[in-house]
Amino acid sequence: MKTLKALAVLFLLTLTINAQTFTASGDNRNQATFESNAPLEDIVGVSNEVEAVAMINPADLSHAMGKVSVNLNVLKSGIDLRDEHIRSEMWLNTAKFPNAEFKLKSISGASSLADSKPTSVKLHGSFTVHGVSKDVVANAKLTYFKESAKTKGKMAGNLLKVKANFEIKLGDYGVMIPKMVVGKLDQNIKVSVAFIATDAGSKMEGNPCGPNPCSPDMHKAMDHKMMKGACNPCSPK
Repeated sequence: MKTLKALAVLFLLTLTINAQTFTASGDNRNQATFESNAPLEDIVGVSNEVEAVAMINPADLSHAMGKVSVNLNVLKSGIDLRDEHIRSEMWLNTAKFPNAEFKLKSISGASSLADSKPTSVKLHGSFTVHGVSKDVVANAKLTYFKESAKTKGKMAGNLLKVKANFEIKLGDYGVMIPKMVVGKLDQNIKVSVAFIATDAGSKMEGNPCGPNPCSPDMHKAMDHKMMKGACNPCSPK
């Protein structure tokens, strides 16, 4: 039995070591949008403060994990007064719940990513907003770029381009629509995110594990605590 457990741990370590840690932070070209299409009005809220970290082995997506966080305090819909209402305690209450967050649990629809080839997948995870978390499935397109002279013009390192979208219902997250905006704000909100992450940032402060958690040096001791998610970007702090 101990031998089987040791083999299982070794197998998981091998998968993790082969993974690459991608981070996206501080690039205002990364973007998240929240779109409402109501009978009387269409509203699109945009935030360019998107933080992301993902541990992915492009050759084997079966153990991918990650987290995307969006700052809702900078959400802009084109009307300042409306933005204040959206952030208020009556709606999203961003003073208490400043971020919307997606935690990746698994990927389906593809088993690997080929260099420079967009790949359609489904991202299975949980979405948290207004202090409430619900399971969601996002339609996504992932593109992996091995570092080259061309990609260095964008940023250093191997790159991971992510475009994903899914829908939520405000009521499921405890967000009620005030009577004053009935007909102007829809219960169904389309959420989308687009960003480019790099594995050159695996030693940046944006990595919740500090030094690259996928490096062999981090696994020499085969710490069982690590296997329980200490270096999982989805694990609670």
